[in-house]
Amino acid sequence: MFDVRDTATEFLDRTDCDPSLAAASYRFMERVNRRFGGIRLVRRFLAAESAGRRAGTPLRVLDIGSGSCDIPLAISQWADASDIPLRFTCLEPAGHAVDIARRQLARARDSAVELLQEDVFTHQPSEPYDCAVASMCFHHFSDAQIIALMQRLRRFVRKSLLINDLRRSALADLAAKLLLTSIRAPAGVRHDALLSIRRGFRVHELKALLGQLDGATATVAPARWFRIAAIVRFKLGEKT
Repeated sequence: MFDVRDTATEFLDRTDCDPSLAAASYRFMERVNRRFGGIRLVRRFLAAESAGRRAGTPLRVLDIGSGSCDIPLAISQWADASDIPLRFTCLEPAGHAVDIARRQLARARDSAVELLQEDVFTHQPSEPYDCAVASMCFHHFSDAQIIALMQRLRRFVRKSLLINDLRRSALADLAAKLLLTSIRAPAGVRHDALLSIRRGFRVHELKALLGQLDGATATVAPARWFRIAAIVRFKLGEKT
C-alpha cells in the first residue's frame, strides 16, 4: 500500500465537494498545522529567506494551494510582531476553500495577505515573487505535474520554494488513524486524511524527482510529525 504514491482522488479535489465536509476538513488541517509543525516549518523558512534584506522591503511570497489561508495568516501575524515585512499572494482554485478563506481573511483584516481564486498552472503575476511556499499541496499533483510546475515557477519566482508536505509510511498512517479516532473525525475527513498520506512522498522519491530540474538545486529532508520538507533554489539568470 505504501510502496508507491496513490493516485486516487480526494473529496476535496472534487468540484462538487460538500461544503460541510470542506469546512470540517479545513478545520482538521488547521489543527494539524498548529500542533504538528506545519506553521513552524514555513516560519523557519521565511525567517531565513528574509534575513539580510534591505529594511522596509517586503518579502513577496507566493502561497500555492492556500486552502483556508490558515498558514499565511499565522505567518503574517508572526512577521508583524517580529517586524519582518512580508506580503503574501495566496492562490486557491477550489471555490469551497475560497469561501472559507475569505471569511477568515475578513475576520483577520490583514492587508498583507491577498487571496486569488486562481490555479498556479495558469497564474500570471504582474511582477516576480521572491519565494514561494506550498503546504500540503504537492501531494495532490502527479510527478509530471510537479516537474511542469517547477518549470513554470522558475519564470516568476526569483529565489526559492518550500515544499511542506506529508511523508508516506505505515507509521504515519497509524498515527493519523489514532488522531482521527481520538477527535471523532467525520468519515469524509478520515478518507481524505488517510489518502493524503498514501499520496505523500518518501525522501528518496522527492529527491529523485526534484533532481530532474535544470537550473535549480533541491534539498529534501524528513521533518517532525511525518512531514517532508524540500527547499528548491532557483539559479539566477536561468529561466525557461
